[in-house]
Amino acid sequence: MKQINKRNEPQELLDWKALENDDWKPSFDNLQGNEKRAVRNSLLAEQGYICCYCNKDISDDNFHIEHFRPQHPFEDLELNYDNLHASCLKNQKAGSPLHCGMAKGNWFDNLLTLSPLVNNESSFDFLYNGLVEATAPIAEQMVERLNLNDASLTAKRKAEIAGILDAHFIETASEEQLVDLFRKIGRLVNDRYQPFVLAIQHQIKQLLPQNIVANL
Repeated sequence: MKQINKRNEPQELLDWKALENDDWKPSFDNLQGNEKRAVRNSLLAEQGYICCYCNKDISDDNFHIEHFRPQHPFEDLELNYDNLHASCLKNQKAGSPLHCGMAKGNWFDNLLTLSPLVNNESSFDFLYNGLVEATAPIAEQMVERLNLNDASLTAKRKAEIAGILDAHFIETASEEQLVDLFRKIGRLVNDRYQPFVLAIQHQIKQLLPQNIVANL
């Protein structure tokens, strides 16, 4: 997971919540219209249009608003902006494989559910074949519960890695070129991150000496 740096809560959401009175209480279920659109746009922008968990590319029509701490039993956090993220998959057909927020559902363990707001990059290993492995016991449940090795997700991750780090490039690239590519991959381009940015950067690190990796 690439760490998310939360931006300010959208003013539209703040103003809407401020309308609470004795006869009406704001809730996630009645969040709609301009207020919901503002939240969705803000989440996409602060995440660089990648999923908060797998880092697959997302757009306005293929993600859902994810509650890191689930709405149940954390009803008091359902409109807490810091608890809201953009996760891939939306309106998935019944019976289709789920991953990321859809697979996570209401699961939450304060010790094992790694937050996208914290740098947990060292807890995961991204392989060239697209698979994800936990490098720390605390990450094992995340890989399993979020189904990060779903077949379709793994195939897309593998394709993104191979599309940038093909055999010819790996054989001919200098250390300087690899470092430049590592830094380029990590930058926003037109407000978007490279899909599966961490997986690609991890593979670049495997091709570099440790003394160079330590300074990236």
